[in-house]
Order: sequence, then structure tokens, then C-alpha cells
Amino acid sequence: MAKKEMTFEQAKEKLDGIVEKLSDGNLPIEEMVKLYEEGAGLSRYCLGLLAQYEGRLEKVDSSLSEA
Repeated sequence: MAKKEMTFEQAKEKLDGIVEKLSDGNLPIEEMVKLYEEGAGLSRYCLGLLAQYEGRLEKVDSSLSEA
């Protein structure tokens, strides 16, 4: 599943799995680096989604204060 097709919850779940695997420390260094890279991408994706949601909420808040 491409990142753009993931919900925030799906991306976070995948990121949590990567963190768990990296925390174990029982992987070859090459695999750890690949997982770290994937995790960094998922983190950026999640942060981008959160920024979008925050913008939407700010719009709602500003429309409420104008009413």
C-alpha cells in the first residue's frame, strides 16, 4: 500500500511496528538502515497529515468565532 493511500492510523501502526523491530536490535545493520529510512518517510507523512488536519480545525474555529 502506497503511503498516499494510507490513513494516519495505518501509517502510524506501520511506524510503530518499525520502531518495535528497531528496538529489538536483532537485525542486520543493512535491514536496520532500510527500516529507519522507511520509518523516517512514514514519520514525515504522518506529520504532513497532522498539519492538514490542524489547518482544517483552524478553519472551523475561525468560522465559529466569526458567527
